[in-house]
Amino acid sequence: MTQLSPKQQSILCAAIEEFAQKGLQATTMESISQSAEVSKRTLYKHYSTKDELFDAVVELLIERIKPITAIQFIPNYDFSVQLQHLAKSAMTLLNDEDYMRLSRIVMIESMRSFEQAQNLNEKFSHCEAAMIQWFEDAANSGCLGSFDADFAAAYFWGALKKLGYWERAIKWQAPLPEAELDILVEKAVVLFCNGVTQPQ
Repeated sequence: MTQLSPKQQSILCAAIEEFAQKGLQATTMESISQSAEVSKRTLYKHYSTKDELFDAVVELLIERIKPITAIQFIPNYDFSVQLQHLAKSAMTLLNDEDYMRLSRIVMIESMRSFEQAQNLNEKFSHCEAAMIQWFEDAANSGCLGSFDADFAAAYFWGALKKLGYWERAIKWQAPLPEAELDILVEKAVVLFCNGVTQPQ
């Protein structure tokens, strides 16, 4: 994403607040301009439609995910250490309040509209592909036993989301303490590593 001007940052912060409280449909450009304390002319100069603003919010979420998708598997290096790093990075992101707020907005809009869901799936497809790629590289290095990369990735990411995301997202729970995050990561990594190294 290109560098945002102070005005754009203010507008996006206001849009996130409005979308979080009212949803995309009920939010108006007028309410966003009032919340951002900018004129409608300034708002439309940067974002011509509400959908364009929503796309900018989606891009912010993707930017938050990118550091995890950039983590690469390293052949001939301790698998559990790498998995621990990947898991800790993911759990730290999932436990972040800004990420949680952005992801709730995107999740709600995806559930509201089939067309929007397709649009969002397309936008996030490269992130999902990158997250699976780590496990494909691990499988090619013989680290996943007889399990294929798609299954291993789905099991791993699904477990982390269950441990650190879904209940917080749905029940609006507070962030987990870092010590608790570390324990969850350690247990998840041990269970996963033990599972893939057992005879199949």
